Amino acid sequence: MAEINKLRIATYNIQFGINTEEIVNSIEKLALDGVNIICIQEIINNLPQEFLVSTVLKRLGKNWQASYHVGTENSQQSIGTAIFWDTRLIKLTDEGKILLPKIKKFDLHERFFYWVIGAVPLPKQRRTTVCYFIINNRTLRVTNLHIDNVGGPMQRMRQITYLLSELNKLTIPDYEVICGDFNTFDLLRTGYERRLLQRKFGKAFIDASKNIGWTSDIYNIDFRKSIKLFQWIIKTFNIHIRSRLDYIWVRNLKVLDCKKVMLPGSDHYPIVADVAL
Repeated sequence: MAEINKLRIATYNIQFGINTEEIVNSIEKLALDGVNIICIQEIINNLPQEFLVSTVLKRLGKNWQASYHVGTENSQQSIGTAIFWDTRLIKLTDEGKILLPKIKKFDLHERFFYWVIGAVPLPKQRRTTVCYFIINNRTLRVTNLHIDNVGGPMQRMRQITYLLSELNKLTIPDYEVICGDFNTFDLLRTGYERRLLQRKFGKAFIDASKNIGWTSDIYNIDFRKSIKLFQWIIKTFNIHIRSRLDYIWVRNLKVLDCKKVMLPGSDHYPIVADVAL
């Protein structure tokens, strides 16, 4: 396997894969644009539809492999994560799956919001996928997570604290990437949760995605089950509530570039980081 001096990494929340063809096309475009590792969130079981990981691998071709962590339910409760990688450049040596602490119940305002958007107000088990790779005879650990959108900042920090404690029990790699959907909803633009994350990760980690702006817009959510008045208000008055929910954190890697890619299919846009080894 040839030695390489940089990697291109993407993270992408795919909105439960409801727009399957657009999502698969967008993931393929990321690969064609030179992305070597693609981390996706909101993979679910949706029988009789083909499992999305299998669909994506068929499209990407024989040089790609995947690891994933999804529940057993045939519903959105199976929500999980997956990592795809180009085997021509990196070799998988180990993989792991981590369950994050699950919230017990929703607050009243969270139940109201779920009623408005037409979602079942049941806490979801959040699942993390971890992969170890060999690159240039050194180890790279990639962790793909999706933490809660409910429970507020303290629930999210509880999940991050637990994740980091579990990762610290494993072999510490030479290089590290932790990415995914962190659900840092920051309506007042205070940067509070982002600062909390930096404290949790410590000075060794760099937020490669700090300058990319917003990644998700309420205007693009799935309105198929929402109450009609809510959709009418958002669309009629052209309401955009935009947040940067997605992050790529790196350790012992030099950030060369990071960008948001305006691809269709989801209420999130993927972000792509170029890093030097």
